[in-house]
Amino acid sequence: MANPISARKAWVKGSLPLAEYAASCNQAQLQSLSPQLRNLRQNGVDALVVPVHWRYIAPFSAEQLDQAECWASLKRLSAHLVSHGFKLQYQLFFSSDTQQGTEQRLPDWFWGSMLAALPKTQTADAIKYVNQYGRDNTQSPSLWAEAGLVEMFSHWMGCFAQHMVEFAPRCDALLLGLGPNGEACIPWGERDGQPIYQSFSPTALAALAEDMQQQYGSQQAWLSLWELNGDTPWQEQLAEMLSRCYKNKTSNTCFKEFNAWYASNWQAYVGKVLAVAEQQFTDAWSHSQLCLNIPMPELTASDHPWLGCLTGINPQPWLDRPQLLDYQIAQLEYWHVQAGGRLLIVASGAESSHATRVNQALLTAMRKLKIPALVQNSQPQALASHPGWDQLYHSVLHGSGFEGWIFNDMSQLNEQAIVKGRLSQLNKFKYQIAETKQLGKKQFRVMGPLHLKVANQKQLLDEENWKQFEAQLRQLRSIGVTAISTDIWWGLVEGDKPGKFDWSYYDRVVSLLKRLGLQWVPILSFHQAGGNVNDDFMQAIPLWLWGRLLESNDQLNSVQDLQYVSETGDASMEYVSLWADEFVMPYYQRFMEAFKQHYINQAGLMDEINVSLGPAGELRYPSYNAHDWGNYPNRGTLQCYSRLAKQDWLRYLKEKYHSIAALNGSFGFTWESFEQAEIPDADWLFSHKRYIHNAWAREFLTWYHKALVAHGRRIFENALSVFDDDSFGQVPIGIKIPGIHWVVSDPELPRAAEITAGLIAVHPTLSSNNQQEYLGLLKALLPEGKQARAAIHFTCLEMINKDYEGYSRAADLVDWMADAADECQVSLMGENALAGELYGEQGWKQMARALTRAPGYDGLTLLRMQNFFDDEPTPMRELRKLINRIS
Repeated sequence: MANPISARKAWVKGSLPLAEYAASCNQAQLQSLSPQLRNLRQNGVDALVVPVHWRYIAPFSAEQLDQAECWASLKRLSAHLVSHGFKLQYQLFFSSDTQQGTEQRLPDWFWGSMLAALPKTQTADAIKYVNQYGRDNTQSPSLWAEAGLVEMFSHWMGCFAQHMVEFAPRCDALLLGLGPNGEACIPWGERDGQPIYQSFSPTALAALAEDMQQQYGSQQAWLSLWELNGDTPWQEQLAEMLSRCYKNKTSNTCFKEFNAWYASNWQAYVGKVLAVAEQQFTDAWSHSQLCLNIPMPELTASDHPWLGCLTGINPQPWLDRPQLLDYQIAQLEYWHVQAGGRLLIVASGAESSHATRVNQALLTAMRKLKIPALVQNSQPQALASHPGWDQLYHSVLHGSGFEGWIFNDMSQLNEQAIVKGRLSQLNKFKYQIAETKQLGKKQFRVMGPLHLKVANQKQLLDEENWKQFEAQLRQLRSIGVTAISTDIWWGLVEGDKPGKFDWSYYDRVVSLLKRLGLQWVPILSFHQAGGNVNDDFMQAIPLWLWGRLLESNDQLNSVQDLQYVSETGDASMEYVSLWADEFVMPYYQRFMEAFKQHYINQAGLMDEINVSLGPAGELRYPSYNAHDWGNYPNRGTLQCYSRLAKQDWLRYLKEKYHSIAALNGSFGFTWESFEQAEIPDADWLFSHKRYIHNAWAREFLTWYHKALVAHGRRIFENALSVFDDDSFGQVPIGIKIPGIHWVVSDPELPRAAEITAGLIAVHPTLSSNNQQEYLGLLKALLPEGKQARAAIHFTCLEMINKDYEGYSRAADLVDWMADAADECQVSLMGENALAGELYGEQGWKQMARALTRAPGYDGLTLLRMQNFFDDEPTPMRELRKLINRIS
């Protein structure tokens, strides 16, 4: 059963008058947008790309950029879009834009300012691109216009960052429009079947000559090697040479080295602008990725070997595939570094299968470097055709490495019937499990430390721990791990007093994850940390809780009313008993609400929000914990001997049978009242298989199981209600079910440990074989129609069947749960129960088997992060192999 791809992004840009409204708009104009905005939001669009043209903000002078009133319209527009639930992705144009039919040029004063900044030794041609035919181009300033250009761009970005800072939390990406129409490329095209080179201005050619003379030692040596030593000027010979190589589809030293120089200049220029953006967009903007829009022309490499020369995408088209990939990796890696690790790529033209085939080096490099990328249709009319949509969907959903779509343009999405239908399909791709079964894309997550301070022998948290944590996260990200799961300890965040929340530790964790490009799976941990296998950190649930609940509820007599009490009389403090849900649920809900409000701007970072349902966060009773019959393996202890549990048992009988006569008639009793229905003795229940064959024993254990399932369902539904707004409505709610794999095949006590843990319902034919007990569990646990929001986690994926060791049937349970999840059409993730099997090949083989069987698991969460960074290399090596093989 494949996972719902809730993390997929769907952005829209286009010809609703956002650019004009950013310059001037009133309330009536904004309201006229609202119906279309609502339609887009309802159909799964997450964000709008807002074009910001220099000419609109500062039409008359550079000084206008510093004036608050010049940004007022853009702010009004932004506030209106946010009110409809959209995130905002601003596209800052440093060039002209003709995408909507009317060219939005750079402001006239810009060119005057550039001319004024030129050194006296340079002429006006220095600020413009000039091609080999002598024509200049004003779509964007020339990359050879060094004097003042980067400074002007820096001022433009700095003013934007300052004046629009209130919208920074809603902006995940800043698109830098460095070339025509916002694309990261030199103005290019063809003339008479010849490629256009924009490097023939006197300034550009002088830079070429200087670089080549430095490389070869003299102009004579350079021109001789390039075969440019004829009677005509070398500049004219160069244009002829390039044309001849193209026409004959040949490649010589001149052709190769000129194109290498051409591309390296573009690479350096883009790097400078990214570095400036990284410096300007800090503080509130530091989470925003810096985006380059790279076009993927619909050309074929065999017909057009000069493709890279035109755009700087594949700058050395004469290289063979491995060399080209190495170059592309080096280029993207350089840009990523210049962007401070915040680079995001938008690949335009991906509606064409030709484009994606031609640009395989680019796509492969992005995947290898784990640089996030979106796809965009370059032609709006592509949205009017089924093939265009199919290719866009395919480019994201079938392993190419893209994380979502930008749909261009907005008017198409609202006006054409085919587009409306396809946009509606996007919701299915994003949320509906059935639509994603075929994808086969597996998720690999790692569970973070219980707390970072466990890495320090003094149990203190210092900067060294954070540095080590960052280095480890970076390494995990580099091998393909996409998300980190962390416990949000209730007792740590709200431990001081009710309503006082301290998120500082998790804020820093989130900041690290975002900066490194990792998704987050927070676990709202209403349980205690410590007391389970391999736990190296202790954190109680809030100690004030017990007293507060007793003081606030007269019907509670003692702390034991709030705790699980076992058949041995042991009381557990690690999780509030489910029979006290009515008292504690408001505190759970308050914590969820506080988490939501604090991290509302990080919802897009979350692959899932997991909620704790019991001890260790799992849906179970603490039947086998160390404080009570903890020696493995045994059947475990029943946990229903508190006063509130006994009251609930009697209430269950009264609601089901209504009269004592009906109860007596069903079981042959002669009781005078329901109060005589004591909770059965545990030893009696499990002797001679009474829990299977005796009707009264089955009745009691049915109540015991149903009480646990109802508890899990209550918390799941509560979480759904809290996280059901525009920000979090797309984030799955995760719940964990443990693999209680021992005594499954015990001939005397088949599946007894699952019974005492509350996981499965008893029935007269219960045995060590699968009779769809887990299907019954999932159907009872998940509300009808809410399966798409659920993400089930099941443990013990690393284990094999071991009848000889505790009658364990772990592998069987893993398969049974996969079959049940598939029938319920619910997402299913797996976990390893213990770290031990990470150090041998068998455990990894078992996890691979679970991921590749049909039906199988959608991915893994591996416990725990520190096990991948100890002295034994096996866990890291095997994880890398598994990801490379399956993801």
